[in-house]
Amino acid sequence: MPRRFTADEEQRIGAALVEAGRGIMGLRGVRKTSIDELVNAAGIAKGSFYRFYPSKEALALEILAEWEREFHQGISRRFEASAPHGHAEVADVLRAVFLEDFPQQVQESGLQGLMDAEEIAHMQQRADAEYRHRMDEQDLRLFERLRPLFVAAGLEAAVPEEVIISGLRLLFDAGLSTLGSHTTGPLEPAHYHHAFNELLHGFLLRVFNTSPPTSPRRSQRSAQ
Repeated sequence: MPRRFTADEEQRIGAALVEAGRGIMGLRGVRKTSIDELVNAAGIAKGSFYRFYPSKEALALEILAEWEREFHQGISRRFEASAPHGHAEVADVLRAVFLEDFPQQVQESGLQGLMDAEEIAHMQQRADAEYRHRMDEQDLRLFERLRPLFVAAGLEAAVPEEVIISGLRLLFDAGLSTLGSHTTGPLEPAHYHHAFNELLHGFLLRVFNTSPPTSPRRSQRSAQ
């Protein structure tokens, strides 16, 4: 029977696996990384890996989930700093989030190898259901955080919230695809960005109705 890890050992080994995953899979992706490489980099036995994660895909999703939590905080900060109102201004905020903040944060994260549509699809297909469920829960928590910001921006849901959450995830995937857009030939990055803008505006117009502003900051401006 394998020896139980102490709490300190679990914390140390878990951190070492995440660091190894960020360094190796973040560079080349999950499909081109072996578990042997991960455990060698973490300095643990291969059998110990499965006491922490059921697969390398689960480890990769855990790494992405940690990065995504920080990204979600940035979305909230964008809304709070801009205090947008109406479809057009909300679209401007989300455009900045997906086309400016997102590429910059991916570059700074060192996770470009994982930030690929095919890699993410592979992870979601191969990972344990528990880890996929965690990603869904994270999207739900993001919408819980954004709901009052949408309301303050004068947007009221016109469709079930699950549809909006799914749409935000699709927008995330669309923004992800712009990172790998062509730089030469008939399709330039500007074309992808223009198409993304059209998708974004159409999405907001279809899923949100407009209501009067409720933001205290905007009410104060009006009084002035």
